[in-house]
Amino acid sequence: MRSNTGSTTPLSAAVEDVRRLRHAIASVRTPQLRSAEALAHLKAVSLAWFQRHKKSLAPTTNTAELEAADAGFKELLGLSAKAPSTAKVRAVVKRLQSELVRLDTSLVSSPSVPGSTADVPPSFAAVPDPVMRQVLTRRWQECVICLSAGAPLAATVMMGGLLESLFLARINREPNKKPIFTSKAAPKDPKTQQALSLREWTLADYITVAHELRWIPQSVKDVSEVRDYRNYIHPQKELTHQVALTVGDARMFWEVSKAISAHLL
Repeated sequence: MRSNTGSTTPLSAAVEDVRRLRHAIASVRTPQLRSAEALAHLKAVSLAWFQRHKKSLAPTTNTAELEAADAGFKELLGLSAKAPSTAKVRAVVKRLQSELVRLDTSLVSSPSVPGSTADVPPSFAAVPDPVMRQVLTRRWQECVICLSAGAPLAATVMMGGLLESLFLARINREPNKKPIFTSKAAPKDPKTQQALSLREWTLADYITVAHELRWIPQSVKDVSEVRDYRNYIHPQKELTHQVALTVGDARMFWEVSKAISAHLL
């Protein structure tokens, strides 16, 4: 993962390998992956993990995220030895990309200690409205309180609202908003094909448009696949999908939220 300033994270190269592999597999149109070149690509990415990327990590790295990544690469290596289902490979690679992002985030920022300087609200000076700055500061503090209280769902919902406000504030700072609404990622009305008004945008829309406009790097866009977990505030959705957020999930989202905030402010 590379930021706009060219900085890297511990697993930048591994994440990029998997991203390129996912892009390559997306173009396959056969039900099974039989191409020797494609199978060699699976194998190369898997071996690069075990022989290079994983070895570059600190010896003390031993987390659930690392185990998940190991399992994903082992599965990928096994698939490279046969003619697997293309759909199966796509599913494994997609899951593996999310697992790598989780691990990378964990390595970059260890779980925050409530009250630590890392959780002190940043300067919201870039937001011109003084009242909104106060609101954002309170929301930030409430995120920290929810995390320290072991309330992952409440924390995640708060993070979503905080990020949407920061994206909107970033948009409002632009003197020329045309590139925002004409961007490829801007959500459109299916009938008119015109960009929707900002009040109809979701957090997913803000993230993809912000990445297209180079406001945020690829690294934080990659985690956009987990951004809608805050929707599990609706009990029926949680029951239907059988998904329950953990404190570990919420802490990971918090580190990502702080990273996004730093790019937007």
